[in-house]
Amino acid sequence: MNKTYSQIVFENFKSHKIAFFALIVVCIFCIAGIYAPFLASSKPLVVSYNGVWYFPLFRYLLFSGFYTKSLDLFFNLLMFTAPSMLLAYFCLKKVPKMRLTLIICLIFVQVSLFFFFLFSKQQDPAENIELNKMRHDALKTRKVNPTFAFDLQYMNDYKKLNLLLNYRHQQLQNERLQQLSAAYEAKAKEKLINMLLKDKKALLLRQGVLVQNLPNDEELKKQALSEISAEQMKASISIPTLWNINQENRRQEILRLKDELARNPEDERAKASLQYVLDKEKWLQEESRHLKYEVMPLIRDFHFEEDAGGEQGLNQFLPWNELSRINRKDLVSALIFGVRVSLVVGLLAVGLSLLIAIPVGAYAGYYGGTFDIIVSRILEVLEAMPLFFMLLMIIAITMSKSIFLVILMIGLFGWTGFSRYVRAEFFKQRNLSYVQSGHALGFKNSYIMFSHILPNAIPPLLTLLPFAIMGAITSEAGLSFLGLGEEGSASWGVLMNEGRQAFPAESYLLWPPAILLTILLVAIALVGDGLRDAIDPKMH
Repeated sequence: MNKTYSQIVFENFKSHKIAFFALIVVCIFCIAGIYAPFLASSKPLVVSYNGVWYFPLFRYLLFSGFYTKSLDLFFNLLMFTAPSMLLAYFCLKKVPKMRLTLIICLIFVQVSLFFFFLFSKQQDPAENIELNKMRHDALKTRKVNPTFAFDLQYMNDYKKLNLLLNYRHQQLQNERLQQLSAAYEAKAKEKLINMLLKDKKALLLRQGVLVQNLPNDEELKKQALSEISAEQMKASISIPTLWNINQENRRQEILRLKDELARNPEDERAKASLQYVLDKEKWLQEESRHLKYEVMPLIRDFHFEEDAGGEQGLNQFLPWNELSRINRKDLVSALIFGVRVSLVVGLLAVGLSLLIAIPVGAYAGYYGGTFDIIVSRILEVLEAMPLFFMLLMIIAITMSKSIFLVILMIGLFGWTGFSRYVRAEFFKQRNLSYVQSGHALGFKNSYIMFSHILPNAIPPLLTLLPFAIMGAITSEAGLSFLGLGEEGSASWGVLMNEGRQAFPAESYLLWPPAILLTILLVAIALVGDGLRDAIDPKMH
């Protein structure tokens, strides 16, 4: 059985064990990036509430109010179109024209749906316009403040479900982290006592007490501790999870309302507000028991844009998978979604470079003459400009940190290497016999260039792609590390920049994104090295 060229190249590539393992690693990164919501999200895949089944993750996948980055909407659509493309590619090998047509149609569907969901006005699943209008009309007829039971009548199922899920997840996070409470509370108590001691000394000095007449530290500590209530002490040293933070806010709100009622017992607004808080807490406690069969994403139950709670001081007690960033957002979920940024930067920037490089290099190499001289001089000028510093200059001029601007600039300034390579291949092959035969048969130059010469020039060009993708990813990560990346992004460069800001006290925030970036870049480099050896006939 005769083997095709691609089968021969793949067999040669498989014999390169390290490169093949690196390809598996790159595929794992790609799968993690595409299916990131199944790995990290605050929305369950499936949950049963009062006997009714809900699928919150799928309901919010294409809602731009939850996935605020357009990049995430694109990948969330790709979760469904990518398997279809792979299925078409492998199942329709015997009908290549149908396979190509189906893949092009799926790409068109992917792009069309992306722009539809990006620019269309979508409604939050937890909101209902009709219920909101009914509530507004009902409020006009009420003479007292609305109760929680009143508001509950005008909440749709997803609104209630979101309240209960947030309540449950905060409770579960608090239970997970309670095993750290002893160590954290001991250190927090020591820190609190030292702060109270310092404040006590400052107060006595302001009152005119001489330094030499100050009581000793032990006496001052006892005095300071006697002036703080047990509840205040508990709130000050409790582990700062979202649950504890919200419970403390609720306690403070209740105390404030009770204080208002003590001053004015006839204050109907304060009475209604206090009853509202108590009724809501009671409802959450009772209804959360009705949540059943809750299936969360595989790795983390936080979305990378949501507050995961806690303070930076808590990180030193946490395992690596519970660390939070300097903005209190979850680190692991950001690392997972950061794969998407690296993939899209590498592929789109290199794709844009190829769109420019192939036609320019093809015409310059095929026709030569004055056009070739002009193109060669342009290539020399552009290659003399350092890409990274050009990116810095463009960002400074436009004052924009958009990731798509970075991709555009990398593509516009990174095509020269491809173009020079394509030019050399066309220059070498334009006088070969198969090209002359095409001229003799009367084929047009454009047909000969792109139907005959270009397919022969593509295989060697493939060996450059992995290294170009590496360069694009490195450029974006470098810009983000310098603080010029897209704000609010989960880019690994942004995460490393946050780790740099917290360095050296919390250097452990710097290493996870740096390690993942290194693994991805090394894997891509090994794939490129193996592909080069597989294509080179001298190696076999």
